Amino acid sequence: MMKNRTGWVALLVLGVATLLMVFFVLPRISETGKEAEKPTTTAADTTKDTAAKAETTLAEAGKAAAEKMDRLKADATTAVQGLSALFADGKTPAIEAFTSAKTAARSALSALSALEIPQLPDTTAIDTLKSARDNAAKALALLEALPQDPSAAGTLLGPIEHALKGTMAPAAPATEAPAAATPAAPADQSASMLPRFDVLRVEPDGSTVIAGSAEPGAKLDIVSGDKTVTSVQVEPNGDFVAVLDQPLPPGDHVLALRVTGKDGKTATSEEMATVSVPNSADGKLLAMVTKPGEASRMITLPETVNSETKQSRVAAETAVAEPNDAATPTAPAVKAEIQVSAVEIEGKRIFVAGEAPAASTVRAMADETRIGETKTDATGHFVVEGTIDLPVGSHIITVELLDENGNVKVKASVPFDRPAGDQVSVVAQASGEAGALVPLEQVSFEKQRDALSKAFAILKGLYADGKTPAIEELAAARSATEIGLQSIADFRLPSSTGQALIDFISQATSGAKTALSTLRAVPAGDVQAMGAAVPKLASLIDAILAPAAPAPAVAVQEQSPSRQGTTETATAEPKTITQAPLQESRNSVIIRRGDTLWQISRRVYGQGVRYTTIYLANAKQIANPDKIEPGQIFSVPDEALPNAEELHRKRLHGEKLN
Repeated sequence: MMKNRTGWVALLVLGVATLLMVFFVLPRISETGKEAEKPTTTAADTTKDTAAKAETTLAEAGKAAAEKMDRLKADATTAVQGLSALFADGKTPAIEAFTSAKTAARSALSALSALEIPQLPDTTAIDTLKSARDNAAKALALLEALPQDPSAAGTLLGPIEHALKGTMAPAAPATEAPAAATPAAPADQSASMLPRFDVLRVEPDGSTVIAGSAEPGAKLDIVSGDKTVTSVQVEPNGDFVAVLDQPLPPGDHVLALRVTGKDGKTATSEEMATVSVPNSADGKLLAMVTKPGEASRMITLPETVNSETKQSRVAAETAVAEPNDAATPTAPAVKAEIQVSAVEIEGKRIFVAGEAPAASTVRAMADETRIGETKTDATGHFVVEGTIDLPVGSHIITVELLDENGNVKVKASVPFDRPAGDQVSVVAQASGEAGALVPLEQVSFEKQRDALSKAFAILKGLYADGKTPAIEELAAARSATEIGLQSIADFRLPSSTGQALIDFISQATSGAKTALSTLRAVPAGDVQAMGAAVPKLASLIDAILAPAAPAPAVAVQEQSPSRQGTTETATAEPKTITQAPLQESRNSVIIRRGDTLWQISRRVYGQGVRYTTIYLANAKQIANPDKIEPGQIFSVPDEALPNAEELHRKRLHGEKLN
């Protein structure tokens, strides 16, 4: 019985313990485990939330940066296109409009080039932002390099748009390149594929912009000696523009262009750019481009070049001097009361230019057919314009000076042969009167002398103050001087040239041959020998550059009815002045009302900024290049002066064009 009771008690205790375990202990253990798990779960959730928020923030930052980039890029594109639009259809804007548009473009490009790029996980987005910013910086540098004169800036706007669009590769960092890596162009390579300089703009601090043409799509290196200064990708149209990352240091530099084509072949330009950066603010900047067989193209020239003789030579080039005692006596020119200077024909339109007393009335006729009437200006010039069908052949132009009542006081008649063509000009023969034309052969010859003057000034300057030039500099300057001397030695005149001009030019060509022999006697590359020869060369070249002799005057003939065998009475015909026949000229232009040198230069030379060529060829007649008088007759040389744009910049800075 006791044993059974003990067993039942044990079973009861076991049952109670089981119940306690199931209903009390185990549930509490489960709750404790859940409580222990809660902190871990909460931390994980917090981490996920933070990561999500960070990702959202970066995405929003990237989106905001991209939107800002698009907005700034659109603003910059609009501003640059607005600047270019001012030059549409060959127009040249006013300085105020150009400056305003340039300022707007500068502001827009500056904002884009200063774009802040956030830290983004997407490297593609970062690259896009950096590319836009770098392109804007490149475009801004090109914009800042634009000249202040609108007429000189028009042709330089295209590269700015290309740079902003990213179609022009950014400049590569300067690297050292072995000299062997710059081989000369193969002999069979087309010269048209060789790179060439079109623009070389150097500031006194050495900042440099170079533009030109080369093989489309090729890599172009600008090299100085054995060092690659910068590299760009040539655009598909063959143009390139490079802005040097670092200004050229003070001193002398010789730059060349080297292209590497898609086939890996390289070619080096025949042209070399010689640049001399001054050591001080008051120093003189020099930059020129030279090519074997051609005259140097000056970009910036010291003011002291041939200063003692240059002014007198330019004056001789553009004006008719007083006859000297040694000259062959000629009949003095008679100042006619009225005379015809030139006739221009454009289709059926005819323009008759001449001179008469100021504020007088002039009537013009062609073969007794009335052309029209006009008033002379304060200087006595006139242009009569009309419409008349004048066939090819011989004609007579008559101009009549009328009194207050419309009666003819005096008239002048001049015969001429109307050449074939829709646009022809015939001009009066040169005379000693103010405003007469300088023979075009003399103008052409003076251009050759001017080129020689500049080239030799560079050669002479290399030895100034005891300096010893580098071989490359000496070779370029010597080549330019030799070319200048050769061009004068080979100069030929037409058989119709006056004897005085023939004698003058013959003396100069003879001197050029002597100087050329002296120069060629100096061993090539011998710096010391050339330095010793410079004084002798200077003496010979100064003689070549001596002022020109005066042109002979051609007298104006007066003819009255008495020469016809009649007697002059109170009722007789008015006095008639008979001029020598007008001669055809392809290098003359009548200045009409509203004409400017800019317009004429743009029509003849393609760019208005080259007007200085016409100005210097007619300096005696032009008191102010910005205001020319209708009725004047200007000679227009076939080609613009190589430094015409530089002369314009000098004039803008108040310097004399001498």
